[in-house]
Amino acid sequence: MLNPVFFGFIFMAVAIGASFWAARVQQARERQRQESWAAMAEPLGLTYEDGALAGEVEGVPVRLYVERNNIMGQSQHRIVLYVMQAEVPGQLPSGFVAAPRKWTSWSDRVTAPNVFKTGEPAVDEAYIFQSYQTELGPKLLQDAEVLRALADLILPEASGFVQNNRVGLAYKTAPLTEDTDKVRHNVKLLVRAAQALAEAQARHRLAA
Repeated sequence: MLNPVFFGFIFMAVAIGASFWAARVQQARERQRQESWAAMAEPLGLTYEDGALAGEVEGVPVRLYVERNNIMGQSQHRIVLYVMQAEVPGQLPSGFVAAPRKWTSWSDRVTAPNVFKTGEPAVDEAYIFQSYQTELGPKLLQDAEVLRALADLILPEASGFVQNNRVGLAYKTAPLTEDTDKVRHNVKLLVRAAQALAEAQARHRLAA
């Protein structure tokens, strides 16, 4: 009779081998990502340091970095995102957020306070908007340039967002951030959105 303990050892050996191979593939993929980003630094006019790209485009601070979040505090289960972001000049209304709708749950959308819509179907389909300042937040999104800029960030390969006074695009896979021309194009979209938000906010403050 075949010994079940023997098969148990075989299963463990296969599992360990598969885990080791997956780790090697991930390490190789990460090296490729770092090399690609380092090579993009000069053409994009940015600086590569500590695994991230950073600098200014049209006077707006921009950054391309990797964000790793553990799921429920478990280090072995991580969500890895490749994030491009541009800082909004000036200060947006307190708590102003445009969250990717596809990354929010139904319960979050129903129970979150101070949620509002723009009235633009494509934009409202892509984002959940929230602001602690319930008058200023919606007013900001009445601006045509802001709506156009946010609509331009609705991409099939990434999720656009506004949070912590920054406009960003989050990607789930690194190769989508390794094409210099595409990165340059998308960084310009982010800078345009950051500038549109800042200019709209300034106009509303002057009118107040």
